[in-house]
Parts: sequence; structure tokens; C-alpha cells
Amino acid sequence: MKKSLEKNSYLEIKKLFDAKKFDDVISYCQKLLETDPKNILALQNISSAYNMVGAYQDAIKSASIVLEETNDDEFALKNKIFAYEKLNDYNSVLIYCNHMLIQNKKDVDTLITKGITLNKIGNHDDAILIYKNILKIDKQNANALVNLAITYNHLKQYDDAIKYYDMVQDVMPNLSNTSIEKSRAFEALGKKDDAFLAAQGIRLDEAETIKHDARIKNYSVQHAFELKRFQKSSKTNYNDSN
Repeated sequence: MKKSLEKNSYLEIKKLFDAKKFDDVISYCQKLLETDPKNILALQNISSAYNMVGAYQDAIKSASIVLEETNDDEFALKNKIFAYEKLNDYNSVLIYCNHMLIQNKKDVDTLITKGITLNKIGNHDDAILIYKNILKIDKQNANALVNLAITYNHLKQYDDAIKYYDMVQDVMPNLSNTSIEKSRAFEALGKKDDAFLAAQGIRLDEAETIKHDARIKNYSVQHAFELKRFQKSSKTNYNDSN
């Protein structure tokens, strides 16, 4: 009977969450808690719903009750991390990220959160180490690549920033701002031709080819780029017509 009631509660809460009726989730969970103040399902979900409506202190309070019963509850820990992030309480974010990582040191989402938090408090070196560790787990993790590029750019280590912006273009080719930021990094290094090519969305390997062609034929880099684009366009049009 108890399992049946729990299943029904779970299904009702899920339905309300799916409909984004967060206030209704809170009301429903509050009724469950009137019957059982330590109902874990109700406490977990009311904490999530409080986060969704911006009641972060209430979210923390509900999650804390869960953690009094089981101090490694992932649901509650993540709710506390989210709430503390929103409250800009970075020390608490780091405490609960570390708690999560004791259980699973390869939890990529938590590692990303910890890295971003370290950046926010100015601990860029440790943030960089975390992002690089993530890439050992997932070498194409877009969040890690983007944050490495941004961090190096902030530190004015433009060569490293450029390398990671280029890698971002590989895994997220439709991220429009990447080419602009990479171009600005080249400008900061005084590399105008590279900045021009980067602004066109050209990757590093192709940029070297274009610059090589420009040197061989005594063209400007812009002319070599336009010529290559014209040749590529002509070839595409020819193939389409056949």
C-alpha cells in the first residue's frame, strides 16, 4: 500500500513538473509533509520547486532536512548547489560541489560548476586545472572548452585562448560568438591577417593554408581568402548542376 502511494505521488509530482506548475508542486508536497514531515520524495521535489520559483532559502532548508537523513543524497546536494549559486554564496557552492565529488570525482556537471565558481572568486589557475581534467574524461566537452577559452582570454593568455576557441568551433560550429572572440584575441596579439580570417569563421589549419597560398602567389591574405571562397563556391555550383 505504501509503495503504491509513493508511486502515485511520484507520478503526480512528475506531471506537475512537466507542466511547469511549480507552485502546484509546492502545494502538493506541503500536503505530503503535513502527514510525514520527513517524506524524502516530498522534500526533494519541494526543494527543486522552490528553486524554480526563486525561493532559494526555502530550497536550501528543504534540502538540508533530506541531508540530515542521508548526507549523500545527490538530489538534495544538487538543489543546494543550485540555490547557493543563485545567492552568489560561492564558498557554499564549493563546499557542496566537493561533497558531490567525494562520491563521484568524474561528475562532469559538478566539475563544471566548481570551475565556474572558482573563476568567479578569481581562482583561475584551479579552474583551468578542473576544465582540463574534464577534457581527460570527455575530450570534446563543450562547456570545458568554452570556459578554458574564456578563462585564458580573461588572463590575456591569447595564444591559449585562440587554441581553445578553435576547438570550440570543432564541437560547436554554430556557436556564433566564437569566431568573433577568437578574432579579437588575434587582434590583441597584433595579428591582423589571422584576426581577419578568424572573423570569417576560418579554423587554424585552414588559415595556415590560406596564408601559405598568399605568400606563394604574392597575394594579400584577404585576396587569397576571397579567391579560395570563389573557387569553392564555383566547384559547389558545378557539382549541383550535374
